[in-house]
Parts: sequence; structure tokens; C-alpha cells
Amino acid sequence: MPAHAPSTNTELLEATRTVIAGGSSSNMRNLGIQDPLVIDRAQGARIWDIEGNELIDVNMGYGPHLFGFADPDVVEPVAERLRLGAMTGIIHRLDHQAGELISALIPSIEQVRFANSGTEAITSALRLARFTTGRNLIVTFEGHYHGWSETVLRDPITTDSEGERDGLRGAPGMIPEALHHTVQLPWNDVDALTAVFTEHGSDIAAVICEPICANAGLVHPLPGFLERLADLTAEHGALLIFDEVITGFRVSRGGAQELLGVRPDLTIVSKVLGGGFPVAAFGGSRRLMRPLASNQAFHGGVYSGNHAAMQAVVSMLQKIQGHDSAYDDLERSCAFLEKSLRSVFAEAGYGVRIARAGSVMSVALLNSPQQGLEAYDAAMNAIDFPTHRRFQLHCQRLGLYFHPNPLEPWFLSTAHSDADLDRIVDVIVRSLRALSTR
Repeated sequence: MPAHAPSTNTELLEATRTVIAGGSSSNMRNLGIQDPLVIDRAQGARIWDIEGNELIDVNMGYGPHLFGFADPDVVEPVAERLRLGAMTGIIHRLDHQAGELISALIPSIEQVRFANSGTEAITSALRLARFTTGRNLIVTFEGHYHGWSETVLRDPITTDSEGERDGLRGAPGMIPEALHHTVQLPWNDVDALTAVFTEHGSDIAAVICEPICANAGLVHPLPGFLERLADLTAEHGALLIFDEVITGFRVSRGGAQELLGVRPDLTIVSKVLGGGFPVAAFGGSRRLMRPLASNQAFHGGVYSGNHAAMQAVVSMLQKIQGHDSAYDDLERSCAFLEKSLRSVFAEAGYGVRIARAGSVMSVALLNSPQQGLEAYDAAMNAIDFPTHRRFQLHCQRLGLYFHPNPLEPWFLSTAHSDADLDRIVDVIVRSLRALSTR
């Protein structure tokens, strides 16, 4: 036993780093801590560190907590399921309930398969697309993150302190040839999209995108872009895959595809799906899922669809089904916060990029005016990364946490009260004041 048990954020983080590489099991989580912060508990819209400091959180575990941390309507049924046995490796009645709920809420899904993470589900969906079409080429878009598997992690959207991109390479240690069957295009560029189908249409197995890009400063599709994407994939016999890991059950009950009125062939959902428990799903029509049903295409995983995860899905989606006003309430709260923040930044004289889709919001300090909201580069090239990181540090020390990387979105929940929103605005005002005095 150590002579002195770590009792401060700094001490415990340093101790953790001796046994966990970097301090946590995710590069993004490690990059998310400037000032040492080690969490003791989370409830509603708040987190408490081991020193007893209380912070309002608008990171919300990177988005899963639509109803706030430790929501009893989700946590208590899962706790009971753990007591009754969480893993048998055999089909459970919860499988049927979870699948029915997803197909009832997501317009394009008739059947699903469950996985443990978005990365797993996306990898399996891409494999299914390649099996179904007999083709290999996958089309992706700049700034869209589809997990960390070998064939799609072309631009990991990591930044150093100056905000420089890691470039259009695979992540360090990846097999270079793994990306030979992936093409990356600019987002919202119809000409580039048309050109790649003109040249490679008969080789394209699928196009995968976030229907609303939420991993690079929240970039909406231009009017007609997704419709054009759907037309081109259908015309050339390719599949359209929506990565709704973030937007699924977050921007509306039926995700971005319901909000925008475009139905993909395959959809991936996670995050809100499990309300904080590790689970993901991918699905589509029965026709497209048939190779999995007949064991021709492969998808596995010992813990895929374990009973605890299925209980989390059932509890979360039943609550979403039963709360018709939840998305209206979130829209009202987020619209208020967006309007307030625009006013605060303008009064303080700071350039800011604010973009929002429902309860997902991007807030980034700028070093130059942005020419438009529709391009990934327009978001990247105008952001003042160093100043934004200093701004985040001021906010964290005043009791508000969000990720210091401005490309990471904010998430609000139904647990964020009107008083919380007022407190967020107050912290922003005080932080901008402190920033300007340095």
C-alpha cells in the first residue's frame, strides 16, 4: 500500500498514469483534460471530482446521456438485470424488445444486429456492404469520424496545440494498404461526389457519412446534398450508410434521417441508444440483413447483445417513446442557450462559430471570419485553437466542463435546468472577461 493515498486530482491522475497509458483508455479522453480532473461521481447535469468540486457538464460523456447522468429509469432496471444475470451467451426476451423498439423509431431499420461500440458496428456494416455488392471501394468524407478500424481511420481529426491536422494518413501503426479501398471527399461537394461515381461507380460498395457531421465542428449538409447522395448510390448499385452514432435518438426520436427526410440503406446507432452503457447497433431492411441471418456474412462478439446492454436499450428507448415533449423541451433550452451565447460573445468582442442541431451544439473561438458553415475546412481553418483551449480552462476552473478541443460538440440533456443554462452563460461571461485581461 502506498504511504500516502492520492487525494487530489493531480496526485491521482499521476498515479493512474503509472498503470494506465496516458491516464485513460481513450486518446480523446486524455486530450480532454488540460487541468487535472478525476471524477468521483456524476448525477443529472453535474459531475463531482475527487476533491469535491462540482461542475456543470456539457460534454455529457460525449453525448449518450439524453436524460442526464445516472438516470434512474435506465440505471435501476440495468442494476436489476445484473442481479438476474447479465451474460449467458443465449438469446434473451430483451433481444426482441430492443430490436422492436429500434425498428419502431428509426425509419430505415427493419432488422438490427448489436455490437459493443460504434467502431464495431461500423466495421460490420461496411463488411456487410462489401459482401452484398461484391465490391470493395468505400467513399467517406473529410471530418467525418467512423471509428478507429483500419479501413476508415484516414483522418483521425487530431490536433496539436496549434490546431494542425494530422493529414490524410492512417493513424500511426496502421497498415498503409488498409486504406487502398477508401476514397475521401470534401463534405457538401456535389461536383466531387459526382466525379467519383462517374469514374468509380461500378467499384463503389458504399458511401458512409454522418448525415449531420458532428465530429468536426457540426457541419450540416447543404440542401439537396443527401438527396443527391441517395440518388447516386441507388443509380450505381452502392449502399448508402448513415453513421448516426451521435445523431441517432439525439437530434430527433428517429435521428437525422427522420429530421432531414432521407433514408439510408444501413444505419449505425450508439451513444444515446444505451444511455451511457456500452452498446451499438447497425441495421437496415430484412433483405440487406439476410446474409447475416443466413450466416453468409460474418458478425460476432461474445458480449454483443449481452443482457445488461439490451436492458439499457429497452429502458432508454421506452423512455424516449413515452416522452413526446422531451425533444421540444431540449429544442427550447438549446435555442435559448445558442441565442444567449451569440449575444455574450458579440458583447465581449470575440469571433465565434456556433452551430447547432437539436441538443448538439458546436462552440469555437475564431481567429478570422468563417466564410460559410457548410465545409469542413471552413470550420477547421478559422478556429483559434490555442485561445479556445485557454478559454476552456477558465470555464473548467469556474465550474463548467466541455472538451478543450473545439471540434468536439457540446451536448445538453433534459437534466440541464433553466438555472443551469443561466449559470453556463454566467461562466462564459466571466471566462471571456478573464481571457481578455491576459
